[in-house]
Amino acid sequence: MNKSKLKSLVKSAKKALKADIKLGLIKELKQITGKLGQESKKISKEIEKGAEKLAKKISREIKIDKSTLVEPVADPKPAVAVKVTTPKVKEKPLKKETEQPS
Repeated sequence: MNKSKLKSLVKSAKKALKADIKLGLIKELKQITGKLGQESKKISKEIEKGAEKLAKKISREIKIDKSTLVEPVADPKPAVAVKVTTPKVKEKPLKKETEQPS
């Protein structure tokens, strides 16, 4: 794989990581403020700003392993058609039950 594709994969992985961290932080912080009964637009906006900044700092420090992004692609084997036959079962007529006098 050439360098430009690898860089693109790393960049998109970091972007996805940053978004996941941000969403996780926002979810947890809003849940905590909800429990405390302090929900407001101002607090929500501050949580989103702070979560974005923290996610940016954290994602910078995390190193992405390039070998996990580039996995060797194996050639898929062609599908082989297998004919499945089902055995035929002959139905036996039901025996009539006769009542026995007791």
